[in-house]
Amino acid sequence: MKVLHVIPGIADRTGGPAAAVLESSRVLSERGIRCTVMTTDLGEAASAATHTRLTAQSGVIPSDVDVRMYPAQTPRRLAFSPPLAHAVKSMARDYDVVHIHSLFLFPQYAAYKAASLRGVPFIVSPCGALDPALRRRSRIAKAVTDFFWQGQMLRDAAAIHFKTLEERRLASDLPLAKPHFVVPNGIVWTSFQALPDGDSFRRRYLEGHQGPIILNVGRFSHKKGLDILIEAFAEACREHASAVLVLVGPDDEGLGPRLKHIAVNAGVRERVVFAGMLRGQELRSALSAATLWALPSKTENFGNAVIEAMAAGVPVVVSPAVNLAREIERANAGLVRERTPEAFADAMKSLLACSSLRAALGINAREFARRYDWQVVAPQLLEMYSAAAGIPPALRKLSESVA
Repeated sequence: MKVLHVIPGIADRTGGPAAAVLESSRVLSERGIRCTVMTTDLGEAASAATHTRLTAQSGVIPSDVDVRMYPAQTPRRLAFSPPLAHAVKSMARDYDVVHIHSLFLFPQYAAYKAASLRGVPFIVSPCGALDPALRRRSRIAKAVTDFFWQGQMLRDAAAIHFKTLEERRLASDLPLAKPHFVVPNGIVWTSFQALPDGDSFRRRYLEGHQGPIILNVGRFSHKKGLDILIEAFAEACREHASAVLVLVGPDDEGLGPRLKHIAVNAGVRERVVFAGMLRGQELRSALSAATLWALPSKTENFGNAVIEAMAAGVPVVVSPAVNLAREIERANAGLVRERTPEAFADAMKSLLACSSLRAALGINAREFARRYDWQVVAPQLLEMYSAAAGIPPALRKLSESVA
């Protein structure tokens, strides 16, 4: 089977969808599925204030995944790329399924039109864009997009792919094609089991600080609630004077100055560290050093960074708007608190004060995260693609045994 992925960008700073597309393509290739990824050369999310270009030398294109990258043109805010549109129109007929990732941008339109023209079944992954909290933003522009093409795309799809049950529930009021598949993003769980020493992170970014570390990892975005996190941290500091808050991630939306201003007003500016984007061993060293991990997001359709922290055994505090929150709470694998400074501060204080609570949550978190290992997720993706392509179950089993 051959799957053509179309996604606006694959820069790692854009978050979970880009990583999931590249990693799933690699894992599925081991199971006999040929995946091609078509994308633009945007170096940041399309919504970023400024844009750079990825090149083959940028170090984000894996050598073992077939990635076709095309130049984005003005308006880059829409990831506009006529070369991509021409290529997907030409190539779509050679694939069994076209997988369209995210909404409201030009590559999705181009992929939808190409798949429809060539009679190729296509799957749409909204990637959280149908959450009511996001539907309210730029409402008029989104309504126009839905009227002219996107609404029809969502009705004509061979399947809609949600990452969590909660994401599906939040979109249940919309007229969407069926079936709906719920398949999460994956991680390489084993890569978080033997972490490097956290002291290297403390030395490089915290001047050797040995006190508690509250960590958040992810791109700076309006939806992440980092303002709430800073205010909660300031309250927690009244009882835990040696704690520091470390924010790891790129600031493509220009939120840094406002967040620093909030920290100044709260009297904790010198204890809030903006570490920038970390990758690989540096990121794992930060997780190794972390005392706890916190995210008061107003919407989060999956949360790769949450699962990675849990895989590393770091106790987490998340808001109910993180779509995995219910499952995390049921598994006693983390704390779920309302997204207010007071509620998050109380959770932080509880965890900082009780090592046995942190240890118990960390053990449960590791086991919870194991269910998102790619070896567990890959068969679910294979089932979704096979169903969309109309491959009978008996033939699917035969093809898997051959692969």
